[in-house]
Amino acid sequence: MTIRYEAELQELRRAGVVDDATAARAMALDRGTVFSVFEELRVALYVAVALITTGIGILIKENLDRIGPVAVVVTLAVIAALCYLNAIRLCLRGASRSLGGDYILLLGALILSTDVAYGESQFHWLGGSWSWHLLILAGVHAVTAYALNSRLVLSVALTSLAGWFGVAHNTLDAPGIFGELRQLGGRALLCAAVITVVRWLHTRSVARRDFAEVFDHFATNLAFWGALAWCGDPLLRWAGVPLLTALAAVSILKGLRRRQEIFVVYGILYAAMGYSKVVHQLIQAALGSSIIVLLIVLGAATLLWKLHGRLKESAL
Repeated sequence: MTIRYEAELQELRRAGVVDDATAARAMALDRGTVFSVFEELRVALYVAVALITTGIGILIKENLDRIGPVAVVVTLAVIAALCYLNAIRLCLRGASRSLGGDYILLLGALILSTDVAYGESQFHWLGGSWSWHLLILAGVHAVTAYALNSRLVLSVALTSLAGWFGVAHNTLDAPGIFGELRQLGGRALLCAAVITVVRWLHTRSVARRDFAEVFDHFATNLAFWGALAWCGDPLLRWAGVPLLTALAAVSILKGLRRRQEIFVVYGILYAAMGYSKVVHQLIQAALGSSIIVLLIVLGAATLLWKLHGRLKESAL
């Protein structure tokens, strides 16, 4: 049996709760005559960009001996420039880009990153400081993102920054006294802190760019990854669990306050993962640890379901 809400929507329109245009769109959606494919189109475009980038990598690998590294670097630079060209032209004209144009610009940014990384691996421009090419790319992509108003390119910039933090030498661990998980967790948390500071500066700048959400997602995920890494380290577990709990609480409250369900999902899922990891470490008996982990998963699923319902009710 199909439930329709056209009568209720008509009543809301007559009562003046919604205007005629909103009511018409809602009734069209209710009848199934109008539906949005925006998210599906975004996914398709993202997959297309990923496939093209992968195909370029395979093409280079298969033909490297024949075309040579210099030709590869030049060719990739030209392709990247062509991808940037349309976005620059529209920006100079003051026109807005289409959704497809955004993903072409993203493709250009990814090809540029591939080109620089490949060139560094072949020609060793930076010598022993090779990882700094990631920081340079982060800066270039950040400037491009602000100049061309691209959230997608900003995400590439933040990814490059996170990559630099992941591979750069940790000066705090010069004697080698910390373990791998401690290094990974510390770098992830430090990167999250840096992104949070940049986000704070962004909100107080004169740049009219809707980038705050991009910063929030990157900082949140990196902070959780750092806390999870510490939860897996026997010596820092005592700090990782409270940190994970605090981050989960902040993320859930933020999601509820702003009605952004993804942050609620972050808080619940990351907390469940961290607690399960600690349980496996502390309880050696396989049956006992499995039962507790199952209870954690069921509790997380129940909480997620209840909060989902709460957010759905508040949106009505």
